Amino acid sequence: MPLFVTVTPGTTITSSTTLTPSTLNLLGTPSIDVTGSVDGGTLSVADGSLGLEKFSAIAGNRLIGNGNSVSAYPAVLSSTDLTFTSTTVNVGTGVITEPKLAARAATFAKIQAISTGKLLGRTTASSGDIEELTVGSGLTLSGGTLTNGLLRYTTTAKDLPAIGDASQAVQWLTTATELPATTGSVLPQLVRVVLRCKTNDGPFVAGNELDIHSVINEQTWSSGNLTSEYPITVSIGTVVSSTTNLFLNVWFSKARPGNRVFLNGGDADSQLVYLDSTGTRTVLTRANWQVKAYLLYASTWA
Repeated sequence: MPLFVTVTPGTTITSSTTLTPSTLNLLGTPSIDVTGSVDGGTLSVADGSLGLEKFSAIAGNRLIGNGNSVSAYPAVLSSTDLTFTSTTVNVGTGVITEPKLAARAATFAKIQAISTGKLLGRTTASSGDIEELTVGSGLTLSGGTLTNGLLRYTTTAKDLPAIGDASQAVQWLTTATELPATTGSVLPQLVRVVLRCKTNDGPFVAGNELDIHSVINEQTWSSGNLTSEYPITVSIGTVVSSTTNLFLNVWFSKARPGNRVFLNGGDADSQLVYLDSTGTRTVLTRANWQVKAYLLYASTWA
């Protein structure tokens, strides 16, 4: 690199002169360009020889680095998300917002801990923070499953027996896997039995349901005068020799229930009769209807 010196009078420089610090001091005030060369040689800066104070001053709250995607000279970088002190750099308060998070980036483990046996939700009016919810009475939270302790069960629909059938019972038994097992000897406290329309019948269409208590078995004289009527009976209990299996029976009526016969003329077979809210009497066609039941119970009702 070029070396420019001011020679002090009386100082002799020859080709053999060694430029030691003391010799350079004799030369006055030398000026050295560290980017150049000396007689074809080179000048290097030793590692760690320059302190930070030797660099140019930069603006406050800045970093030195390379923000390019390729190799480049260091540059002064700024940030809107970092907080600076004289000795530290931290992530700023409130700068990690939803747009800065990738989808599903926050795991359950990153959410604050909650108490055992609680649910997460919100009951306070208006939108706001998630709250801990208490599992209410009749509900159980165990093993990751929330249950209400109630058994809801719907039986399969079964055809009604024909009037001439010897047996007028429609039966469901757990021994035939048609009803759920109970806990101990607890029986369903709520049992609703219905007739379900299978094929359109008069004012009813397929899918319509009639509560069993709104329908009766009826026997009439051929003249149309009522002689007898019988409710449709429902019975439920546990299977014989069992404390856990249920049975459910629905009893209809055969022809001439009780063998009652009108001596002065023939009588009609036992028929299903529905009386609607207007008082209109409708005879149902047995073959167009099925019977089914809905059960509801909980062990806490025992």
